[in-house]
Amino acid sequence: MRKHHNRLFFGQYTHKAVFRMPWCAWLYPTTDAHLQKLISDPSTFTGHILDTDIIKVKKHKHDIIQLAAFIMKNRNQIKFRLQSPVSIFYGNHDIIIEMINEFWDYWVGITTTDPKKIGLLDNKTVVCKRLPLGKYQYQVHVDRKMPFKLNENQKNLLYKYLTQNDENAKITNKNLSQWLSGQGAIHYNLNGYFYVRDEKALTPIYMISEHIVDRVVKFVKV
Repeated sequence: MRKHHNRLFFGQYTHKAVFRMPWCAWLYPTTDAHLQKLISDPSTFTGHILDTDIIKVKKHKHDIIQLAAFIMKNRNQIKFRLQSPVSIFYGNHDIIIEMINEFWDYWVGITTTDPKKIGLLDNKTVVCKRLPLGKYQYQVHVDRKMPFKLNENQKNLLYKYLTQNDENAKITNKNLSQWLSGQGAIHYNLNGYFYVRDEKALTPIYMISEHIVDRVVKFVKV
């Protein structure tokens, strides 16, 4: 699943939902036999390594049983990746919306590749309960060949814009920050991104150079 989850998402499933479930490791192995035991056998929850001060199984027993039942019921309609503390589920619009409603308190965000099924979204939009860093609406991925396309003045302008006002923009990618600051060497096929607050804050990026932006992901808070 780990090797092919992006291919599954884009090739087979239209929606991907992310949940923060620190207790999800309890469901391993995710066979029908084990999940059914979680649902029907109370003794399954005793004497396990997760029964510690960090993750109290008694506190999350209902959630574990609920998730096991959901997977059992919908296994043929979903694919999933449980990697504590994050769980990722892939499916169609209806099943993912059902899961978000059922596990609302643990839901982090949703991404879709099918804009025809939900008008708010497109393949560059992510719906979330909290904006990145609490305030940025856009994640801007840079052109991988940007180091060879910007002159020194453009590079300096971009660095100043991204670092002088946290209200408008923020770099969180270490390699990108080092290169823009002059402390790092040119990265061939540079991978990186930064955040900007809103559409207005995007305008100066394009004014500095048309060779900065590769793609933009918009976050919509609901």
